[in-house]
Amino acid sequence: MPHFASARNPAPTTRVTIRAVVLLSGVLTIVFLVSFMFSEEGIAELRDARMRVDGLRTEVERLQRENDELQREIESLRASNFAVEKIAREDLGMSRPGELIYMLPDTPTAPAATPPR
Repeated sequence: MPHFASARNPAPTTRVTIRAVVLLSGVLTIVFLVSFMFSEEGIAELRDARMRVDGLRTEVERLQRENDELQREIESLRASNFAVEKIAREDLGMSRPGELIYMLPDTPTAPAATPPR
């Protein structure tokens, strides 16, 4: 059987195929970007997530500062008997043996008004 050589040049067909693939890829990319931007899970959701992350970072920083302050207070209380004694006296109403404590009311009480006759 004789083998016939093709007289057609395959280069133009290849170029057309490549152009079609590139065009189709471009159209699909544009469709994907538009659907991503306008869907509920798109750019708006991404922006909201970033805002939540920023808020959480701020909260973490605040809590870290508060923890540092409390840690310094703990170290101060461990190192000082004065602070422990002050808390025991003022908050818990404790005293040393033989001390006399006078408890005053927080607000003065007004005398009861007598009803008019």
